Amino acid sequence: MRAAFLVLLLASGLAGRAQLNNWDPRWYATDSALVFHDDLDYYLNAYSTAEIKAMRKQVNIWRMNFDKLMRQTIRELRAYSEGHGMEPRTHDFTLPIAQHEGTYSLKANQGKIRAFMFGSVSNPPARVQMERWSRLMKKYEKEPDVQLFVIYGRELHPGDRKKFKPYPLPKSEYEKAAYAKEFAQLGTLPVLIDGLDEAVYTAYGRVPNGAYLVDADGNLVFRATWADARKLEHMIDTLLKWYKAGRPKGFEAK
Repeated sequence: MRAAFLVLLLASGLAGRAQLNNWDPRWYATDSALVFHDDLDYYLNAYSTAEIKAMRKQVNIWRMNFDKLMRQTIRELRAYSEGHGMEPRTHDFTLPIAQHEGTYSLKANQGKIRAFMFGSVSNPPARVQMERWSRLMKKYEKEPDVQLFVIYGRELHPGDRKKFKPYPLPKSEYEKAAYAKEFAQLGTLPVLIDGLDEAVYTAYGRVPNGAYLVDADGNLVFRATWADARKLEHMIDTLLKWYKAGRPKGFEAK
């Protein structure tokens, strides 16, 4: 995914126009869930051209021969679009919380709508989304049935350029926890720490800034290559209305 990220930054002109237009925001109801269309686009369409240019300055995008970079990217995109070894379902986990002692268990919070993304210090899009998701969490702070959090996963650009030079790949759980605590200061969301074995990151497809939505019944109803707070807000609002309406199959949000 590192190579994919670099190509996406090069495609900043496309990102400025795309916005939400490339994603189908509709949903369909099954016997047990309200399911949304996955967002497996590989362009950074959550950001303006200016924002992407700012992110480009944080990483070295010229490390690889461009043709080699494109071939590697195509391989990675094909692998992910075909599942990348991921079973598209909810994978339970219990992880430590960066900000304080204690753990968070996905299964133990059944009955809640749970949205989470992966992030890291050296992941520029995740750094931006941290602020946006924090604003989203404030919107739902009086909604006891909604939980938002981040899983601190794999460093996307470890040790890259001046900004991320102090952050090589962590060599211990202690070092990774220290990175996660620093990342947590970028916003107000709970930050969970995946282990050095990257078990949760791997279970959900090894996507450095992937986003996922799990409904109150434990169904994985959405996954995205890149986190986008606007899309999650749309889906969470829709789910809340669907539950309130009694989970009808012919549901239309008003």
